[in-house]
Amino acid sequence: MIEIEISRVIIEQYSRRLSEHLENDVVIVGAGPAGLAASYYLSKAGIKTTIVEKKLSIGGGIWGGAAGYNVVVFEDKDILDEIGVTTKKEADLYAADAIEFATALAYKAKKAGAEIFNLTEAEDIVLKDETVKGVVVNSASVRTLGLHVDPFCICAKYVIDGTGHPAELVGMLKRRKPELFPQPLQEYFMDVETSEAGVVEKTGEVYPGLYVAGMSVCDAFGLPRMGPIFGGMLKSGKRVAELIKNKLEI
Repeated sequence: MIEIEISRVIIEQYSRRLSEHLENDVVIVGAGPAGLAASYYLSKAGIKTTIVEKKLSIGGGIWGGAAGYNVVVFEDKDILDEIGVTTKKEADLYAADAIEFATALAYKAKKAGAEIFNLTEAEDIVLKDETVKGVVVNSASVRTLGLHVDPFCICAKYVIDGTGHPAELVGMLKRRKPELFPQPLQEYFMDVETSEAGVVEKTGEVYPGLYVAGMSVCDAFGLPRMGPIFGGMLKSGKRVAELIKNKLEI
């Protein structure tokens, strides 16, 4: 029966991909702009990279632009040119269609070799010898329903918190080790210039094995929010990839 064959192909293909990516060089939590950019640059360098994303769709806050106006803005277009996104110069800014940007970034990450598991939520951290070694994951549906179902683990040499505004992995550490992050995990009032520069400058390792990129940086360090401008997100993703490549000596 074709119905059985369809089901078998889906189950076998997914199970094979998941099994092959239980061990990785890098695991990224969050498939927003910074996470996708990081996965693109890491995978392009031959680094085995997996993203887990709790939502059905990937792209984070890209899709809605500002208040549902699906246009996003950048201060420069070097990375956009690299991934093939059309831009239009407006004064000193470059505008792009949010849908084209989200799909192009996801496509380039996948074609570079990144593996993405959506509807998969990180609920905890794997910590060994005071070093982050992976994430504990579960079905996002199970988590939403609040069911008592045990998770499984996806491990890596390095983990990136790309969860955006919540900085979820940093928050998991803070709850058990409050002395590490004495300040609240929250962004400050909007200041685009300060935040665009700061999110790249502060991208990096915040605990052995755990890196922050994108808006997670803003929450971890109390940087200002920036709104629908995405250049800093892409540059943060590229920078975290470079930092980890150096650690891996690639």
